[in-house]
Amino acid sequence: MIPEIAKQELIRKRQAGQTWTSMARWLADEYGVELHRSTIQRWYDREVVDLDMDMILDEAAANMADTIAPEEEEDLLKDRIRLDKRLVTFKSEATYYKKLYERAIKESTKSEVLIDTIKRYVTPLKAARQYPTRKPGSGKRGRAAQVMVAPLTDTHVGDNVSKEQTIGLNEYDIELFSRRMWGWTNQVLSLAEYRRNICEVDELVIPMLGDMISGDIHEELARTNVDNCMMQMMYGAKIISQALMFLAPHFDEIRVPCVVGNHGRMTRKIPSKDRYMDWDYMLYQWTAVFCANQSNIKFEIPKSTSHVSNIANRNVLMMHGDAIGGGGATATILRTVTALRSVLQYKTQLLTDDEFNISSSFDDVLLGHFHRVDEIDIGTGSLHICGTMKGGDEFTISRLNVITKPKQIVLYFHPQHGQVGKEVIYLDRYDEEESEFELELPEVWGT
Repeated sequence: MIPEIAKQELIRKRQAGQTWTSMARWLADEYGVELHRSTIQRWYDREVVDLDMDMILDEAAANMADTIAPEEEEDLLKDRIRLDKRLVTFKSEATYYKKLYERAIKESTKSEVLIDTIKRYVTPLKAARQYPTRKPGSGKRGRAAQVMVAPLTDTHVGDNVSKEQTIGLNEYDIELFSRRMWGWTNQVLSLAEYRRNICEVDELVIPMLGDMISGDIHEELARTNVDNCMMQMMYGAKIISQALMFLAPHFDEIRVPCVVGNHGRMTRKIPSKDRYMDWDYMLYQWTAVFCANQSNIKFEIPKSTSHVSNIANRNVLMMHGDAIGGGGATATILRTVTALRSVLQYKTQLLTDDEFNISSSFDDVLLGHFHRVDEIDIGTGSLHICGTMKGGDEFTISRLNVITKPKQIVLYFHPQHGQVGKEVIYLDRYDEEESEFELELPEVWGT
């Protein structure tokens, strides 16, 4: 702390108008004590300003004592005590609200600053040469182009699933994530080519539905993950961006709408404010920067936890699904969907412009979170639970007594008829194949 011998000189320097920075520099040069300027300021406010105020009050009280009758001294003493209590209360409140203000400023700006830094310094991947999309032959073919929808959800990059602890049923790490992503990418392209035998498939939509990293919201994950959250996010962004760039030359347009999940959140307690402050959100932003040179890849990265995107004239609601209780039971999901319809319908009552370009209704729903593939009829269309790239783990086997294969779905949407097809991609079949994606991260990411 501040040496006693230096305090008087610091007070003199401050009263002479010197800055806190210059005072901190003088203290380091003269006494070898390196303190931040804010530390010196707090000391000054606590010991000098408060002392001066006490001296002023004591002097005023002494001057008044000569002119005040003895019977009035007791009342004045009570007033002084009340004044001192109020002064202490105000100072405590000021300190408290100052801390809240500083915390709010830091939390509201850190993601924006980081994203701006990413956009400024990160080198995007080299754009791939665009190929003309293959058209169906002269035989039987559909009259309208279809849109291919390949959700990518619950990749849980960084999770470490042990084969020994899952009775040999599954394993998962970053290397297996890369292999499964390589297999997923090639199978999506193969399915698109098969579909092009009967119709045109010019557009690919890849909704990313959250839980892209393992995260550290559970103590056992923080202890057993392959790497920390930031590196999980970086590995995920690098592999996923390579997958998008691999697919980009084979479609006229690729759209990537994104919503965050729960595993990537940065707080143990589930927040209501600033839910987008999530490692998933950062992964999406990094992926968008890596793909910035590829003009036919378009990202939609809202700060809302749900998002409505138009796909082949269908309004499709996308959300992670962690807000749905009941373990993903059909009845609970249907109640939630009904409630969300009424929430979005509220927009029809507003007279303001649609600033966020979100539809007031939806026809279909895409969910992640529940680590299974399922389809539920919701009247206006279908609700799809889109699977997981990770597959079963120690928790699902030992606590829930269930397991699911690592899989993702592919849908096809027709502009008049809605969903007209569905495929399931089983990803563990690629565990023994080598991935051609580059996995290693350079020491300096911007080079």
